[in-house]
Amino acid sequence: LGGRISSMRSLLIVMLMMVVASLLPEGAHAFFNRASSASPRSLDDASTSVQRGVYVCERKNGPFCPTGPYKSTQGVIQKKISVREKDDASIFYTNEAVDAAKKANTTLPIIARINPLYDKTLDEWNANDMRLIQHLTSFGFAVYTTTKVPRMGIFPGPERMYPKELFWDLGDHTLEGIKKISEMASSSSDDDDILSMLDASRVGVIGYSVGGSLTLRMTMEAQQQGKPVLAAVALGPTIGSERSEGGTGGRDIFTQGDGTSLVRSTLLLLAGDDDDRGGIDGVNTAFQRFVNAPRIKALVNGATHCFVSVRGAGCQNGPLGRCRECETVSVQGDTVPNVGEGCKGKCADTDLRTQAAARQMATALFVLKLYPDGSTVPPELAKYRKAAPTFVWGPAFEGSSPAKLSAVVQKDEPNPVSIKLDE
Repeated sequence: LGGRISSMRSLLIVMLMMVVASLLPEGAHAFFNRASSASPRSLDDASTSVQRGVYVCERKNGPFCPTGPYKSTQGVIQKKISVREKDDASIFYTNEAVDAAKKANTTLPIIARINPLYDKTLDEWNANDMRLIQHLTSFGFAVYTTTKVPRMGIFPGPERMYPKELFWDLGDHTLEGIKKISEMASSSSDDDDILSMLDASRVGVIGYSVGGSLTLRMTMEAQQQGKPVLAAVALGPTIGSERSEGGTGGRDIFTQGDGTSLVRSTLLLLAGDDDDRGGIDGVNTAFQRFVNAPRIKALVNGATHCFVSVRGAGCQNGPLGRCRECETVSVQGDTVPNVGEGCKGKCADTDLRTQAAARQMATALFVLKLYPDGSTVPPELAKYRKAAPTFVWGPAFEGSSPAKLSAVVQKDEPNPVSIKLDE
């Protein structure tokens, strides 16, 4: 009898999974069922990057691929701040960058980073994307991110399960956080307080997946409020479908009205050419609609949605295991330890190169746009700022990329430049 009951339970579970799967759209099916590409059979057969779990930068990749001059040997500092409620946001920075800014009598620009809401808490998303945070802080940026909103870790099911306002709330919180930093910075009288060292007039924003979509929306909201961001990076942005087609309805903000045409912020739009989560549609739509923004669209050859090594991102399997959740480090203390070797042997070379390319491209853009005046650049960053235009516009952008780019379209006023590297 016990065996029959166990079999019946198993059958019921399978039937329930089949019912749930039947309700999911094509993209959600792929979220759970994506097949992995072939991986090296052993770690000895893998590249040096795979063996180490992170792309090993080469000289040809240029100056923005390795960590910057303010890498901390003691870890990144995390300061929690309160925006709507106690400790619902964090600022990440290094003491080395703060000390350099003080010596140069300048301040730190801010990069707002927006996570997805799916599958895990915002703190967990930060832990899995800590390598990007550490990379940006090593170039003298303070990284702001929301860590708490009412709904987190939601089920990655059909878009129609959720209203667009659920996702927009995270973007709104991010914009409120930048305003809060501006208020606290102006009232801070403590030279040792990081808030007194932040410049809320020099803001960039970066986001992944749904967070990439919210990044684009934030550029629109900030523009309409008269405090535009200077640059934005959208990694695999998923803008969804219209409500009438079973989506959240968030897509409408990008395809209807003239909000996108008001934006003048420089945009970097990046997706994998094998992204089946909506990233390709997102970058194409944004490139077409943000007509007055200097912008770059790039697709990464053979890449999926794996700009962060997490479950459901389409990451390929390395020789020693699955490339997901492997970057996780603790972000609960005052100091965030450097990312270790959690991804060692678990990620394929393509995914490591894709993530390195995103870090490099984003950093070059932010160094260029968030230091618009040469007088604000600390001496250690001067050579990077001088090199930045080449690595944002022109052939060096794609030529130095750790990942092969199948096509790049750069549009800066007044003349566009189209480059297809496979031809």
